Amino acid sequence: MISIAHLIPAPFTQQVARALDEASLLDTFYCTLVDQPEKSWQRLAKAGSRLVRFDLETNLKRRAVTEIDRSKVATYPFREAFRMLAGKVSKDPVMDDRIFHWALEGFDHWVADRLNGSGVLYGYEYGSLAMFGAAKRKGMRTAYDLPSPEHQFVEDLLAPEFERFPELATPYRQLTVEHHAERTERRHQEWELSDLIVANSNFTANSWTAAGWSEKKVAVVPYGAPPITHPCTEDTGNEVLRFLWAGTFSVRKGAHYLIDAIRAMPAAEAKAFTLDVYGAVTLPDALLKNLPAQIRLMGSIPRSELFQKMREGDLLVFPTLCDGFGLVVNEAFAQGMPVLTTPRAGAADLVREGENGWLIPPADAAALTAGLSKVIEERKRLPEMRQIAQATARDWQWADYRREIAKAVGGLLAK
Repeated sequence: MISIAHLIPAPFTQQVARALDEASLLDTFYCTLVDQPEKSWQRLAKAGSRLVRFDLETNLKRRAVTEIDRSKVATYPFREAFRMLAGKVSKDPVMDDRIFHWALEGFDHWVADRLNGSGVLYGYEYGSLAMFGAAKRKGMRTAYDLPSPEHQFVEDLLAPEFERFPELATPYRQLTVEHHAERTERRHQEWELSDLIVANSNFTANSWTAAGWSEKKVAVVPYGAPPITHPCTEDTGNEVLRFLWAGTFSVRKGAHYLIDAIRAMPAAEAKAFTLDVYGAVTLPDALLKNLPAQIRLMGSIPRSELFQKMREGDLLVFPTLCDGFGLVVNEAFAQGMPVLTTPRAGAADLVREGENGWLIPPADAAALTAGLSKVIEERKRLPEMRQIAQATARDWQWADYRREIAKAVGGLLAK
């Protein structure tokens, strides 16, 4: 049997748990804090949180276990609950980092103490050192999930941005630099304790192998698309094209290059579209002054509402500088929305140039300007591309992801 351990019941972790459960391989899903409304301590915590104007109930609903029976979930909630509440009160990212590691270490050792010495343990990058060590001592096999590119690889990609924007050198940034070596060593030890590496994209996998980590068996299994609930219409009917951004509007996602690209567009093209930004905005304040009129900061919205906006829009703009996958690409495809992104998104594996989207060089405002202009010039092709985008999502669903995960990880049981 196979157990899985992760701090939170994120969608991709629940899909792994469901994959194993569907194959009758799941033993336990170890987690920290999940939504358990029947628990008296959660009811009390929710009531208390309202006194400090913190919506704990909504936050817990995001941690609902929906993909497997909760009887197979074992929880270690209290350190994570403290971390969540402290994060809402504290304005000190350095303190938040310390609390996060305190919660992480507690969970890691808690799982290690509960392993029964049989089967396989499926853990995640930077959260599995103690549990993998315990698993090996007990004769278990281990699978190591990589949701993100290799740490130094990311640092090297983003270094020019930190030089360009000194205000990004926050105390938290300094803390990560100071602890870089020891945190890399933790990842290295986890890697060496792994029998199988599972990466969510070729981009993620290649970043680790290029960094010179020891040779391991690597299975690349891309994340799946959400179910197709609304067959897309051939044309949105938008006279002015509606471009959409989903996720954090940040330097890492390339938001500043997009602003520069739009500023450089000819006036006639600039009037041909709007760009609605759905998500938190973390760009330095100086970059947000005098935004182009096309850019509208809409804030965060529920995922169901975001999907509706995608169905009504014409293009997802995702000029990321570095993303292990970028689930938003799959989500856009599922709603029939073509995508403009970069090869530094793992989901670029699914983009077919000029069919369901376009790829542009990263960190290049001029290339981004040209890409947006091309979309405007070829807008008559968008109805056909909408159909192909949704077909792409239909061809690689979460069910397909689960099948390949179960096959790859289940293979460890036979060894």
